[in-house]
Amino acid sequence: MKTVPSVLTGVLMKSGNVYVGTVGETVEIKCPYPDYHKYTPKYFCRHPCKSSEHVLIKSAKIDQVLSVGRYSLIDVVSGQFFTVTIKNLRLKDSGVYYCGLDQWFSDTLNKVNLSVHTAASVNRSTPPPEKTHITSIWTTAVTSNKSNSYEQFSATTVQSKGSLDKNLRVSVPVVCAGVLCCLCPWFLWR
Repeated sequence: MKTVPSVLTGVLMKSGNVYVGTVGETVEIKCPYPDYHKYTPKYFCRHPCKSSEHVLIKSAKIDQVLSVGRYSLIDVVSGQFFTVTIKNLRLKDSGVYYCGLDQWFSDTLNKVNLSVHTAASVNRSTPPPEKTHITSIWTTAVTSNKSNSYEQFSATTVQSKGSLDKNLRVSVPVVCAGVLCCLCPWFLWR
């Protein structure tokens, strides 16, 4: 990258996108460019981007990831964009950046705004989780034809939250082939 005069003559600036990130996380910034800039060197800089000291990372080769500290850059020529990744975001990373195309006489800069926020606080005064217990629902269906009668049993398990009586026993009266039976299932509590 050449040193850009402080008056910004010869620099074409375009407005860009707004990216939002959270402290400690990662943000990916996509910088598109026209087809005729496939092999133009690309860079990412922080405002005011008036000299090479503001450049955070600059492309080396196409389709290869370059990493410098918390910054990485990959120029995806087939997609006509380059992506800059900033890891471990900090509040002070908030601000204005530019996706730059390094050209003779005039660089093209696309403006990017980055806003970094702290993570939402978690309420630590939440009550402990309630005990979960399982309720089984037994159903029967009777089918018959001219010669035989069949009884089919099925069970449905439902989990619910709330208080639990560990001494609970359930008896289910069932009629089997005309005889009253008592089905006493044992439940396993979790």
